Amino acid sequence: MESNHPVVKTRGPADGRFTFTSHDAGDHSICLSTNYSSSWFGPTAHIRLYLDITVGSTKPDAEHDRSHISSISSKVRDLNIKLEDVRREQQYQRERESDFRDLSEVTNSRAVWYSVIQIIVLLATCAWQLRHLKRFFEDRKMR
Repeated sequence: MESNHPVVKTRGPADGRFTFTSHDAGDHSICLSTNYSSSWFGPTAHIRLYLDITVGSTKPDAEHDRSHISSISSKVRDLNIKLEDVRREQQYQRERESDFRDLSEVTNSRAVWYSVIQIIVLLATCAWQLRHLKRFFEDRKMR
């Protein structure tokens, strides 16, 4: 069945590669032309053309086949669930850190007050001993 409709009609680069994929199966004809014109009286130009044709099936065209979207959407959904798990874990760690910081501050405050009370008791004991020793020596001197 010959339809004679062009699959690709384009101008490729002067030096490079040109690739196209046909969506129709069957025999295809290739027509090549050049835009170089030589005059009857001018020098003869030589055009060198290397043609490498690879025929075979390729991977499906993603533009026309939308079946891969469901697998991608399920992967995105799984990633979103994992992201939420990470966010919850981070929030839990923040709360634990806050609780630990509060506990550390309370413990530090108690340690400071304990040190202050020890200093007061030490000063009171020192004052009591000095007073007691003063009386002791005054009583000894009087006798």
